[in-house]
Amino acid sequence: MRLRASLAAVVGLLTAATTASACGVCHRNPCVVARPAYQCVTEMVPYTVMKKQWSTVYDTVQCTVMKRVPVTTYVDRQRIVCKPVTETIDVPVQRVVCKPITETVNVTQCYTVCKPVQTVHQVQSCEYVPTTQYCTVPVRRCGPHHRTGCGECQVVAKTCYTPVPTVKDVVCTSFVRETQTQVVPVTQTRYVQEVVNEVRKCTRTRMVQECVTDRVPVTTWTCQPEVVTKQVPRRVCQVVPVTCYKKVVRKVPVVCAAPVAYAPVEYAAPVASPQATPQVAPAPQIPSKQS
Repeated sequence: MRLRASLAAVVGLLTAATTASACGVCHRNPCVVARPAYQCVTEMVPYTVMKKQWSTVYDTVQCTVMKRVPVTTYVDRQRIVCKPVTETIDVPVQRVVCKPITETVNVTQCYTVCKPVQTVHQVQSCEYVPTTQYCTVPVRRCGPHHRTGCGECQVVAKTCYTPVPTVKDVVCTSFVRETQTQVVPVTQTRYVQEVVNEVRKCTRTRMVQECVTDRVPVTTWTCQPEVVTKQVPRRVCQVVPVTCYKKVVRKVPVVCAAPVAYAPVEYAAPVASPQATPQVAPAPQIPSKQS
């Protein structure tokens, strides 16, 4: 227990040194507590051990084995099968047909014809026949009275139309209706029923029995020798060296490092009197492991 406490103190001192603070035991920097002279170190020491190791080895072995081999033979078997057969037959059929018959008949028809007829009529008319007459016309007249004076007279010819009654023959054309007769052929169609005999093709299906021969396979088994190569496993034991490690605790002397100069602490420290002398704490005694 004391050794563990000493080791804890050393670890605390080292931690305080790394953080640049005063010692937790003596409250000084650097620490004035005595360090242990030895420390325990655990090492892994190798050593060799001989162990047995089993492995599997395969040996090639040939052996003769009887193997079953199938033998297939075919046997003929007959069976009756109903097979449909399609055949075409002629079937007489009677049917009624309406047959058209065309007849031509002469029919007398009456029609009306307009014929022109000319007649002569006497028409009395009055014609004006021109005639020439001579008359005496004065040349000049008296000025104020417009009377014929002692001037000269002149004979002038003038045309006059005299009505003369005449009789003329006028031809008048008129249409007279007349009925005539003519013979016209007229076609007439009539239907007559007639029975027609026909032959139609009809298809029918009937079942026919037929003998069919099938080849049925029959399988039998026989034994035949066969050489088989096998891999037989065999276990072999070998001694193999194995390296193991064991823990060994040794005491190693502690090497003290040189004191490290640290930066001054900024916090206010208590002022000591010049007459006071520093007191050094006694170093703890570390018992040996042998005691």
